[in-house]
Amino acid sequence: MSNSQKISRRKFLKVAGTAAAGATLAGPLGQAAANSTSSGFGVPNLIRQHSVRIAVGGWAEQNMRDLLERTDFSGQTGINVEIVLRTDTKETELTRIVGAVQADTSPYDVLDFEDELATSLSAAGYMLGLDDILPADLWDDFSPAMVDYTKVWSTHNDETFRVIHNWEMPYWWYRKDWFDEKGVAVPTTWEEVAALGEVFTNEDEGVWATEDGLIKGAFLNVYLAWITLQAGGNPFDVGDEYRQALQYIYDLMYTHKTLNPASLQKDYNQQNGDYIADKVAFMRQWPFFGDVARSDDNKAWFSEDKVAVALPPLGPGGIGGATYAAGWGFGIIKTSPNLAEAKELLSFLVSTEAAVEAVKVGFWFLNARKSVLAAVDQDNWLVKNLQMYTDAGAIGVRPYHPQFVEALTILEDTAAAYLTKQSSLDDALRQAKEQLDSLA
Repeated sequence: MSNSQKISRRKFLKVAGTAAAGATLAGPLGQAAANSTSSGFGVPNLIRQHSVRIAVGGWAEQNMRDLLERTDFSGQTGINVEIVLRTDTKETELTRIVGAVQADTSPYDVLDFEDELATSLSAAGYMLGLDDILPADLWDDFSPAMVDYTKVWSTHNDETFRVIHNWEMPYWWYRKDWFDEKGVAVPTTWEEVAALGEVFTNEDEGVWATEDGLIKGAFLNVYLAWITLQAGGNPFDVGDEYRQALQYIYDLMYTHKTLNPASLQKDYNQQNGDYIADKVAFMRQWPFFGDVARSDDNKAWFSEDKVAVALPPLGPGGIGGATYAAGWGFGIIKTSPNLAEAKELLSFLVSTEAAVEAVKVGFWFLNARKSVLAAVDQDNWLVKNLQMYTDAGAIGVRPYHPQFVEALTILEDTAAAYLTKQSSLDDALRQAKEQLDSLA
């Protein structure tokens, strides 16, 4: 690795070393460290013998290895980092962590985790408060939307317990070639979306104006949250905005024939497959679709005018609720056996300089931090879209519930009954309200 790829000793110690070294130097072990010979990087030899474990998803393993190598974290601190793979679902991960914390231990020190797991871990008090170890200028580097999101999804009892590095939102993809051929404009309102059923939907040929992945189990609830946010509300409140959202979805399916009702049996892969099979004119989808469309498997189909991205059409809630972002971020399990090293690793990973290096190794570290957006290729399709949505102020806060996983299951079950014509709207809303109230 060239010296240009390494973070300088002076800058590295400024963002990472001081707080953790001070914590480690408390008590008898600290005295021993103070008496030991220091390394060339100003880190006591006692610390240089220590390790820290970070848990990441399998998809993120190589990016994390590349980041640690690029920045030479271990060489500059003497702390060995062991990368551990998380379990495959949030449910099994929660079970593992709960058992460990209750036994006053932890399977790892630093955890990379998502919104759904964040609500459970924070409410249980299993994560360490981070505010005393975060860089003083950290929040100045975050976009306003990222700050708002952090206050809701990464804070508990006024204490930050997670700092996000992956922050992405659904985009609004459309077949520019089809829209141009039909001579119609990209819709900017709910009403204009509804009208496009008449333009594009051809049931005999299996073509629909729009489609989504709405199968129950982490899919339908995402769409419900999006549409209710566009209506100006939170679906978990089961208020007038949620009623309006459900009615709008139903009408898109059955009155206007704009949204394919078969979406209720589809996941995102099936949705993407239909779009690439020329069965969908426009859709809401997460950024990974851009990579799917550009993959080698789809070379014969792909062209830029088939995967154009526009700002989402607006509902009654206006531009501030046009879409929302979800995130993954780093936190420290409070029963970590290596707290000092965990604090040092985390404070380094969330620093501005490390965030810039991170996005250079992979877009798993892409977010709307000012330093990150300034450091990446401005011509990249994903960067351009993230910048467009950020500049437009279109990114709202993901609707939140303190018992998120349990609550979303209730919404999915009751909404699906209505959207498949098995219950009335009034019954679906009443049952959702009653069941959500029982969680309190």
